[in-house]
Amino acid sequence: MTDRSRWGQWAGVTVVAAGMAAATVLVPPLIAPDRSSAPPSTTPALPTTPATSGTRVPAATGSAQAVFTPIVIEAEDPGNLLTGGAAVTACPTCHGGQRVRYLCFTCTLVVRTVLPTGGSRTVTVGYEVDGPRSVKVSVNGAPARTFQVTGSEWTTPRSFQFTADLPAGALRLTLFNDETPAPDIDVVTVS
Repeated sequence: MTDRSRWGQWAGVTVVAAGMAAATVLVPPLIAPDRSSAPPSTTPALPTTPATSGTRVPAATGSAQAVFTPIVIEAEDPGNLLTGGAAVTACPTCHGGQRVRYLCFTCTLVVRTVLPTGGSRTVTVGYEVDGPRSVKVSVNGAPARTFQVTGSEWTTPRSFQFTADLPAGALRLTLFNDETPAPDIDVVTVS
């Protein structure tokens, strides 16, 4: 091979390398990993801008928002903790076919789950009861909140809700009543 043909090969490689470098600088990557330590955006939805084809596409905002998927935990789930005389019983009208009854001061239901992201969440507690009762709920060992509930019979599902700021990670909801009998608990949903 002559010096002239080697020179031509080297010049060709140099031109290709220079073109790739220019493309890297001028054209940003389509997908880049998020290396920021900042929490995800809390913007409810991405704004849209019209595209040339007449369809609508999301406008670039710099970060994608994580969507929280509701978590449903049956009261009778084996990952939960029952203390004292709290017990699982069959319930044909309940969400999972069973519920937890006999909640009192020493008889508690501790619903356990893990939240992938923290934030303000709605906690919905499904229950069944005949008449007025109250139930206390402690979130991760914090002082309990008392909720007054009522129902017309032990076969009619009902629910109550509350909002709480929940951190990411382990979540422990302790349900009990240290004054009077509590309703039977069917299911807990965090959304």
